Amino acid sequence: MDKTTMTTAGTATQQSAPQCDPVKIVLIAPNAGTHMGGEAIKAYQYFRWLLEHGIDAVLVTHERNRQELEPRLPAERVLWIKETALQALLWRSRVLSPLISVYFHCAAARLVRGFDAATTLVHYICPISPVTLRFPPRNYRVVMGPLNGNLGYPPAFRHRAGRKQRLEEALYGITQRVWGAVFGDKRRAETVLVSGGERTRAALRLAGVKEERMIDVLDAGVSMALAGLDPAAHQGRNPHFVAMGRFDAYKAYDLTIRAVAAADTDISVTIFGDGYMRAPLQELAHALGVADRVSFPGWLAHDDLPDLRRYRGFVFPTLAEANGIVMQEAMMLGLPVVTLRWGGPAMLADDDSAVFIEPDDEDAVVARLADAMNRLAGDPALATRIGVAARARARGAFSWEHVAASWAAHYAAGGTRRGQKARQ
Repeated sequence: MDKTTMTTAGTATQQSAPQCDPVKIVLIAPNAGTHMGGEAIKAYQYFRWLLEHGIDAVLVTHERNRQELEPRLPAERVLWIKETALQALLWRSRVLSPLISVYFHCAAARLVRGFDAATTLVHYICPISPVTLRFPPRNYRVVMGPLNGNLGYPPAFRHRAGRKQRLEEALYGITQRVWGAVFGDKRRAETVLVSGGERTRAALRLAGVKEERMIDVLDAGVSMALAGLDPAAHQGRNPHFVAMGRFDAYKAYDLTIRAVAAADTDISVTIFGDGYMRAPLQELAHALGVADRVSFPGWLAHDDLPDLRRYRGFVFPTLAEANGIVMQEAMMLGLPVVTLRWGGPAMLADDDSAVFIEPDDEDAVVARLADAMNRLAGDPALATRIGVAARARARGAFSWEHVAASWAAHYAAGGTRRGQKARQ
């Protein structure tokens, strides 16, 4: 690929490519696109960045992403892992479903072997789990990450974890040691990008990854198109709040709905997204008598993110969020984020740029969420102050240009000096 590439707007632009020793980057991500959650968005945005900067890159992803990606990416730049009868069987099986990831990465390795090992670097960008087995083919340079895991529920919410999750947490250390000794996939990577701090580093050490191969980076970036918009204007009383993401149990949308029921009678929340928890959440809203104040409109198109500026704040009481791309986007738009001081959100903001709630008691969290929404709804000066600080923090650290460049810097042989933290 030459240095003249296509921008997201579809116009040609002259880009200067970052230093990149390998001729070709093969980016591997089971999901990529704007409709399948934060990890898929991250893979898609980063791949676009690589192409826009003149880097010869190919994306290996599952064909379930084909409908969205084919109109957006050059056909010769995407290799598809096709759906097979075996994969469908694994998906339907409660016992064998963990093997779906193994199937994907084995199939991806077969495709990678079609490229010259001497001039190819394989970058495993997703999933972010430091446990997932990836099976990189031998004799290829390998970069993994950003990895961001080893995160459980806050102690006060451990009762919410299912039996499978509790078993996985109990066996976490043993699993990492065994996988590391038997497969050694992460140990073989020349660079492992780490975005989960010490909790993730500890997990990787168990898998045999040497400290000098781990580099601290940010987990994801935000489109600079959002940074170029006017921020949310907080004027007068605004009782309308927003939440967004997959309807998984760990997102704890039920806490938000209970908080709406405990808040002032005009407080409302729009929850964008979908998932297996949708029906129980709708039933909870009806049971609490707030069905008219809690709406579930489905997924919000990524291009419609600027519409979020009409809300007073973003409610995000997630219990096991490794990062929080939606929180980064809300901050870039100047929305005050109400979240728990736990996991990824606690690493993205400080007390000036978000409203943090201690996850020490479930009923207390609900009461504090309600209080935070009440205060923000009636105090535009408070909302503005937090929103301005959030936007400044996001513009300074979360732009894709900044984040993506910090990852690609490690494609050059040697990257940054081993053991050093990458600039954030």
